[in-house]
Amino acid sequence: MVALALLLATAPVLQMSEQQIDQAVAEAHRLPSIGDRVEKLSALFVGVPYGEFPLGEGSGIEPQPRWRVDQVDCQTYVETVLALANAKSLPAARAILDDIRYAQTPAKVGFATRNHFTEAQWLPSLLEKGYLREETTAIDGRARSTALSLRRAQWEKVAGLKRLAPADIPEGSFPIRYLTLDEAKKRAPNIEPGSVVLIVRTPDPARVVRVSHMGFVLRKDGKLVVRHASFGQEKAVIELPFDEFITRQREYKKWPVQGLALFMPLDAQLRVSQLTAAR
Repeated sequence: MVALALLLATAPVLQMSEQQIDQAVAEAHRLPSIGDRVEKLSALFVGVPYGEFPLGEGSGIEPQPRWRVDQVDCQTYVETVLALANAKSLPAARAILDDIRYAQTPAKVGFATRNHFTEAQWLPSLLEKGYLREETTAIDGRARSTALSLRRAQWEKVAGLKRLAPADIPEGSFPIRYLTLDEAKKRAPNIEPGSVVLIVRTPDPARVVRVSHMGFVLRKDGKLVVRHASFGQEKAVIELPFDEFITRQREYKKWPVQGLALFMPLDAQLRVSQLTAAR
């Protein structure tokens, strides 16, 4: 507990003013690759507290702020870092975050248009807009495939998903390719630093969702680590050796982990220039 308290007290971004964050974004943008920028900027959040639904629309159904760095969950951590890594300034990062979180172009901010389901909305939107590219099959062309099946009549009955009733959720089957935990461990040297890693779970009608968690795979001191906003004992953004992260995934017995899906962040400067020009 003492170590965790110290971690929270020293999370760099919590000590920074908006001007300092803006400067950090500008400095990171000088780095040669998007992976380098993700590594540098994601590190600023290590120790930031985990919060449930920390971002919203600023009003309406979920009035939480559209931008914050004092709380994150696993998805908003990834979204915020991707926005910062594609930005040259803090105001640009705020605009990019809206573009990442909402499906329409330009982003129409509203609970109904937010990308809620990872496989059905978030991934297709970020792939189409050029923020991510699929990496799993580049690592292993024979990577397995599974799918999220979405039917409103089914998911609306799940207590944890009832909050999504006013949202514009598509119906259908939404595939995702993944590596088993054994394959991910075996092929770890082929994972690009800066990759977004998604945890794919086995089908469970009581939960519906298949992707339950996300974070970043990075290289530190020559070894792979995973930075993610942990909703477990730490309840904060933490960093784990990749092998330890894999070991933790094997511990979930009630809702087993089927494998890991990987996506590489892209330098979306053409889209970003269009966004900033439209402001």
